[in-house]
Amino acid sequence: MRPCSSSADDWQSLRPDCKTIYQVLVILTAVPSSGRVLEDSIRLSRIRRIKLSLYTIQAVMLIALAFLLIFVLGNASISPVLFLPLNSFIAVMVLLLLILCLESFFFRILEIKFARSSSARHLMAKNSIKRSVIIAIVTGLFAMMLAVPSIRGGIENYGNTTTEVSPADVPAFYSSDVFALISVVEVHTTAPKNVQVYLLEDSVYRQYSGNGSMAAYYTFRLNTNDFEVTPDSTTTITVPNSGSYVKYRLVLNDMQNPGTSATIVIEKQMSSTFTGIVSLLLIAFLVANIAWVAYLIPIERKYSVGSIYK
Repeated sequence: MRPCSSSADDWQSLRPDCKTIYQVLVILTAVPSSGRVLEDSIRLSRIRRIKLSLYTIQAVMLIALAFLLIFVLGNASISPVLFLPLNSFIAVMVLLLLILCLESFFFRILEIKFARSSSARHLMAKNSIKRSVIIAIVTGLFAMMLAVPSIRGGIENYGNTTTEVSPADVPAFYSSDVFALISVVEVHTTAPKNVQVYLLEDSVYRQYSGNGSMAAYYTFRLNTNDFEVTPDSTTTITVPNSGSYVKYRLVLNDMQNPGTSATIVIEKQMSSTFTGIVSLLLIAFLVANIAWVAYLIPIERKYSVGSIYK
């Protein structure tokens, strides 16, 4: 009977019994029977302990930054209304995840270097490639949603609100959503006859509501210039960017043409922090993972020859 070959190049042509013997030999050679293997094993354990400690520290930092950015600097509130501004926190979180991703590349290089067999090196490289491809696909999709104007515009237009305003119906809206990811930037108003529309903070509206309140509304209106609505034209009211969670009211003054109502379109926009910094970080995430895959492919192919994993 032809003896089993010890060459890894003959793996595909080996008999089943020889493959079994070869796999057993690989497992036995992984046991630290020499000083070199023992030293590599100790180094690999130290690398993994350092990586775990570093990841733990960064997780604690992320939690601390979340509390600082959301509750201290972001003026978050739970009562009477829920408001959790996540726009700045998401930018910091993506930045830390990018740093964490680059650190994982460095630690993976060291792990491959000090692995005790070609099979382990091949498996590490193969798993890293799969993970990076998934991350690249996900971050690429999110980056397209935030960076491509047509896609972002479609998402923003989907969130626009159209409603009617009249003296008896005073619509209310908030300056942004509860997570501060989408904010109201403008209100477009049209009417069949001449009317006036006043943008007020809800606290002012409730303070002066009642008989004879229209004069007070006129005085404390936020749209000091763009408040007159004429037929066959659109009046655009710019909503102030106060940086906080504010409830607004739109009051219609129909004294010129009693019984006239107006149509308003509340235009919303994604947070500039979300579409600017976060989209750039996601693109960096995408480029880093593509470069990492390109770096690992030759390594994976090199160690796949002598690997028992396929």
